[in-house]
Amino acid sequence: MKTNVTKISTKYPLGEEPDYIDPLEYTDCRFGLGRIGASPLVVICMNPSAAREESSDHTINTIISMSKTLGNNGWVVFNLYPERATEACEIENFNEEWSAQNIKVIKEFLIANHITEVFGAWGDDKKVEALIKGRTALLSTLKEMCVKVYHFGTLTKSGNPRHILQRHEKRDFTNKIYLEI
Repeated sequence: MKTNVTKISTKYPLGEEPDYIDPLEYTDCRFGLGRIGASPLVVICMNPSAAREESSDHTINTIISMSKTLGNNGWVVFNLYPERATEACEIENFNEEWSAQNIKVIKEFLIANHITEVFGAWGDDKKVEALIKGRTALLSTLKEMCVKVYHFGTLTKSGNPRHILQRHEKRDFTNKIYLEI
């Protein structure tokens, strides 16, 4: 049983409320969330959690802060897999349709906004089948599109870019490191 309703939500920083939400209505999955600018920070996380149109969460607010630090004028968050869950172990069985729609939405956004690189910040997959399959499919699509994935700092022991909230090391935002995909 999912417990994602228990996650404490917070407010968006003033002027950073999302103007891009897919889908608009709250459902069991979310494909994209962000505030569009001419040069948004596009981040790939693991799976969506509590953030929605009227309330943010710590992950999203950290991404917003990072976008400002990096000089971006917007932020957009996509995920390896679109099912909402506060804890990865709560993700149910892999849904091929959701995964395909997730990739379609991301691909269309990247093309429409001329995005050629994305910030990878998903962390380890916790051996959750849906996350593994979602990551494989998304990274394959990004490779086909010649979209680079970068991160800051070290990878996890499993070779994944660290989740945005993992702070075991100080991030050097002047040094983008590109993944081999």
